[in-house]
Amino acid sequence: MGLVNTVFVPHPPLLVPEVGRGEERKCQASLDAYHEISRRLAVAEIETVILVSPHAPLTKGGITLSMDDAVYGNFAQFGVEQVSLSFASDPVVIAQFQKHLSGVVPMQGVIDHGAFVPLYFLQKAGWNGKVVLLGMPLEQPEEYGERIGKILDELPGRYALVASGDMSHRLKEDGPYGFDSAGPEFDQSVLKALQRDTKKIISLPTDLVERAGECGYRSLRLALAAKEGAPEVLSYEGPFGVGYLVADLYHSSSLPQWARGCLSAYLKREDPDLNIPHSPEFVVKRGCFVTLKQNGQLRGCIGTTEPWQENLALEIQHNALAAGTQDPRFRPVRVEELDTLSFTVDVLGELEKIEGPEELDPWRYGVVVRQRGKSGLLLPHLEGVDTVADQVSIAKQKAGIPVEDPVEFWRFEVKRHYE
Repeated sequence: MGLVNTVFVPHPPLLVPEVGRGEERKCQASLDAYHEISRRLAVAEIETVILVSPHAPLTKGGITLSMDDAVYGNFAQFGVEQVSLSFASDPVVIAQFQKHLSGVVPMQGVIDHGAFVPLYFLQKAGWNGKVVLLGMPLEQPEEYGERIGKILDELPGRYALVASGDMSHRLKEDGPYGFDSAGPEFDQSVLKALQRDTKKIISLPTDLVERAGECGYRSLRLALAAKEGAPEVLSYEGPFGVGYLVADLYHSSSLPQWARGCLSAYLKREDPDLNIPHSPEFVVKRGCFVTLKQNGQLRGCIGTTEPWQENLALEIQHNALAAGTQDPRFRPVRVEELDTLSFTVDVLGELEKIEGPEELDPWRYGVVVRQRGKSGLLLPHLEGVDTVADQVSIAKQKAGIPVEDPVEFWRFEVKRHYE
């Protein structure tokens, strides 16, 4: 199955109730989000967690990898020796990382608090799988993240990548490192990028990052590079002068997997109606778009703004076949191409008529423009479409409407699902 979840979590020891002794309640939003993200990983039946910590031994030019048969530790240094945990390591994943990651430096020893805190909450959620511990790379985090994602996708298990790290340590005068205006600016820049364009995270000014006094920037970048997703920020707060962020960066969805299966069955001349899913997310009636990409480039995209089929399963099936074989911009997909394609499914909300472009946001809303029988649609959150003017202009071009002509506007929200 491969990598099915990627998350980013903070690691302040005081979140552990035995350590916080009531102080953790001042971080209630982080606690609630931590419990929720841990529950999601437990429900996803993750077999092995790959945990990247900025407080493990680090090496400047590579990445450290724990070689122990188990990861274990306690919180004796925080006065609660009775709080301990132990997880078996995954020798298969360790061997693959040794073989395929460059600059691997073996490490041994008890786990640090950057790993202990996430594992504590996972154990509380009932998870008890295997753990592979990595130190955060100081250089080329995107290259390591991309490679780790590919290695895991070639393995048969169910894996989650947990990136541990805190945001700025300089949010308040009475915080651990005092106040610097770069602290709030850095944290808000990261939050905005997660909600809009994650590619902007890597381009934050070096001076801003250094002045912010963070410890999770590279962990986050590695995790984002491992698998493309639709990040969801579950919580962010900084009550003690340190930014705590909990985010679900990527999780596998059965919707694009169904789209792939439908197109595959059609191209292989199998019965595409076999085993139509009937779980709750498939029985609703919604419009949707199925998008195919090959090496990051568009290979086909067809969709419906409103539902035409009996349920979403059939809507996806119809649009998956059309995206693969009827998109006039591309030649039909061949069966031998299937393994080179990635699938996403955008499920559309209800169309809402609006007064004008001032009610649009190209990162949140898609748009439909209409004029005398002509109609053009553009999905939200598209690379290179940063302004409402760009969004409306492209939608008009798709409809064959002159840019200067008045139109009626509708907007809609979209939930994007990744394999």
